[in-house]
Amino acid sequence: MIRTTITRFSTFLVAFTLLLSAQFASADVSGNWTFAVDIGGQTGNATVTMAQAADGKITGHYTGQLGDTDFEGTATGNDFQFVLVGELGSVTYKGALQENGTLTGNVDLGGMASGTFTARKSG
Repeated sequence: MIRTTITRFSTFLVAFTLLLSAQFASADVSGNWTFAVDIGGQTGNATVTMAQAADGKITGHYTGQLGDTDFEGTATGNDFQFVLVGELGSVTYKGALQENGTLTGNVDLGGMASGTFTARKSG
């Protein structure tokens, strides 16, 4: 009886640990994305390629109206952020991976303007 109780408790602990670690794991935003950006009614598209490491670090490349540049960022859970640095200053994208596989979020153009974006995987 004691052995059965210990076995059940051990099984519970393993399951609980797996569940807890899965909750804190980052969703993977790796891939090629087409971003549709809206800043005060002005719309544009960008192509963004991201690669996410197991520790949540993101490296990527942006091609769009703001230029053609590499960037770095981070992901935690379903949330991510990356910053483009260029001649006009820094542009920060913050968003989340949605259940339907899209990305949604906000973009801040160095405090001068802000807007929203949605993104879908391409190719």
